Amino acid sequence: MRPQPLPPGLKRQNAIRAAVPIAAEPEPPAYVDHEDPIEHVLEKLAEYELDPLGFVMWAFPWGQPGTTLELEEGPEQWQHDQLQRIGERLRAGESTGTVIKEAISAGHGVGKSALVAWLILWAISTFEDTRGVVTANTKDQLVQKTWAELARWHQQFMARELFVLTATAIYSADPLHVRTWRIDAVPWSEENSEAFAGLHNKGRRLLLIFDEASAIADTIWEVAEGALTDANTQIIWCAYGNPTRTTGRFHRSCTRPGSWKYNRVDSRKVRFTNKAQIAEWEKEYGEDSDFFRVRVKGEFPRAGFANFIPPELADLARSNRREVPLGAYMTHQKILAVDPARFGDDFSVITLRQGLKVHFQVSLSGFDGPELAGRVVEICRQEKGISCIAYDANGNGADLDSALKRAPDLPTLIPVMWGIPAKDDKHYFNQRSEAWGKMKDWLKHGEIPDDDQLIDELCSLDYGYDGLFRIQLQSKQDMKKNGGKSPDKADSLAISFIPELIDRKIVTAKVRPTQRRKVVWTGHRMQS
Repeated sequence: MRPQPLPPGLKRQNAIRAAVPIAAEPEPPAYVDHEDPIEHVLEKLAEYELDPLGFVMWAFPWGQPGTTLELEEGPEQWQHDQLQRIGERLRAGESTGTVIKEAISAGHGVGKSALVAWLILWAISTFEDTRGVVTANTKDQLVQKTWAELARWHQQFMARELFVLTATAIYSADPLHVRTWRIDAVPWSEENSEAFAGLHNKGRRLLLIFDEASAIADTIWEVAEGALTDANTQIIWCAYGNPTRTTGRFHRSCTRPGSWKYNRVDSRKVRFTNKAQIAEWEKEYGEDSDFFRVRVKGEFPRAGFANFIPPELADLARSNRREVPLGAYMTHQKILAVDPARFGDDFSVITLRQGLKVHFQVSLSGFDGPELAGRVVEICRQEKGISCIAYDANGNGADLDSALKRAPDLPTLIPVMWGIPAKDDKHYFNQRSEAWGKMKDWLKHGEIPDDDQLIDELCSLDYGYDGLFRIQLQSKQDMKKNGGKSPDKADSLAISFIPELIDRKIVTAKVRPTQRRKVVWTGHRMQS
């Protein structure tokens, strides 16, 4: 294949007239009216090196009859504004080395993936040997949504024959530039972050996109930052996502932007969003609910870091501030809840709750499964009327589970598997999140021990939302990685709120009194 003559101002890019291997060579798009379309395309690409908005308006068949865009005039206003902003910064001289960083928190269905596709196609087609990486919160999101959207726009792209699109990459059709002129879709992994460590492209252009960035681990952000040191390089880093988490780098990029340019997109202000569905959410959850804030307004949840349970809610439940009446707990079942220790500096905690009152908590250090089971047996003998024992049976809890099942004369045993789906799987990610949610509601009226450590633990947990906008709590492992302490006492109390216990019916046996018979013995005869 012979390289085509290049227009002035365009480095040796987009110069090979080549077929895309994944399909037969396409005919030039019907909407190109030019004697030599490829030469016209090359000239236009050279013009849009510093103008992503102009590129998007030119590169796709907006308003053209017979195309999927015949009823569309162009990008949404928020998309238009970001494309224009990036172009203005490039033209102002930031193409010579300053990093352009853009963070967008958005509601549901506002067109984030479309904008990502446009940026990828603009970046790779208007600058020779552009390199880039695109990642997302999950592999499924990256493959089935982000990259699938790129494929849709690539099919409508004026210069699609100049670039090969596969399931994991888009790259130059010039065989000499396959390795140096490409943008790859890379699933992230904390255990394998090396893919983000080599993002250098000195003297050229580098594109980095994080889609659904709220759930991408801080480690990946930190490794990616190592690519931002190249001099005289166009570096564009864009992060998009629903604001599902109240901690992490995406949250900080949006709430304390610093070098990031931050904007928020409300689903209600985008013309193609489902307004009927939005109205239904508003009616069901309320405009000021966290669900509506995240999914529609593009705002982060109200509760900040370490505040799934607000401090004032837990503090008011202290026994020295609230004393629940006898009737609020005496007629209820006694539940013994056990959270076994998982790590060397963690505590095993046993909690006795009855209705709206927590009678006590016992913290034990250095107890293995059988030893902890022995302490549970001892408490059951001392405390009469315990109806059931609920305990975390995951991990180290397996030894406790085995020992309790061998112990005689115990109340009903209820092994708890925190990671299983929630019963209310519309609002909660898993059973642990659901139990904490029920405990949070209970604290509005319940009484807990006057224990500063318990209060701190109740208020220590961060939370966010998963891809289905269900509440998801920070794990113990993540808390410890971030320097926090495992909420052993709080988790022990939360175990007493799993659905199986909340739904458990109290059965009181009613015994009909029997009349005592009087027996009189007379000789060999009995009369009654």
